[in-house]
Amino acid sequence: MPLLKKFVELFMLFNEIIFSRPFKVLPLHHKTTAMKTKLIILIALIAVTMSGCLVKSLHPFYTEKDLVFKPELTGNWLGKDSASWEIKQHKAFAGLFKDEKLTQSYDITYTDKKGTSKFLAHLFTVNQQLYLDFYLPDLEGPDLAVMHLIPAHTLAKVELANNQITIKWYNEEWLVKLFNENRIRIGHERIPYDMDEKNPDNFQVVLTAPTADLQKFIIKYGNDPAAFKNEKNESDYTFVLKKRS
Repeated sequence: MPLLKKFVELFMLFNEIIFSRPFKVLPLHHKTTAMKTKLIILIALIAVTMSGCLVKSLHPFYTEKDLVFKPELTGNWLGKDSASWEIKQHKAFAGLFKDEKLTQSYDITYTDKKGTSKFLAHLFTVNQQLYLDFYLPDLEGPDLAVMHLIPAHTLAKVELANNQITIKWYNEEWLVKLFNENRIRIGHERIPYDMDEKNPDNFQVVLTAPTADLQKFIIKYGNDPAAFKNEKNESDYTFVLKKRS
């Protein structure tokens, strides 16, 4: 299902639930409180539904012993279409009246012409290969909307070289194909995009397996080039970042 269509349908569903009336397109100059409220929901949902094309898991892909921290990952980076990436070492609460402590994770702020998303990311190694586990730590929006959202972990292969970061996300379409062809066994759930639609092919996959099984999955498919692209546009899943001077 196209991502835009899925997003619009989900937004309209939330709009009807919360405001008890169908969504209407208003003129751009018609800025009301209701429209601002809908915009907040829209932004909150973008962060979740953008992962609709990526391999998602309820559990992290890493364990504490797998974590590594590379200072060269931090800084300001420029991606495709002039998107900016700000990567900082994450600071965690250390207790009352204590300074925050540095951790082996990263705060990533991604900004493009559509808006800004903030992730908590963990860099880790499996089979001597670097990966990033992306997670949305804070879901924003009206309380009722946020109560319906579950943040997920997504997985990307990472390469660092010559002031450049290459991030390759695992492709959900590829994973669904593996399931449909009975080529993989791992705990998962198939969740329909539209609860009222009975199309058996219109669903997303969420991995439910524990981290140990997820890492077996990574080892088996970490070098499969098909995992990081689709048949139409490889760039959908690959981001090349260059360090800002």
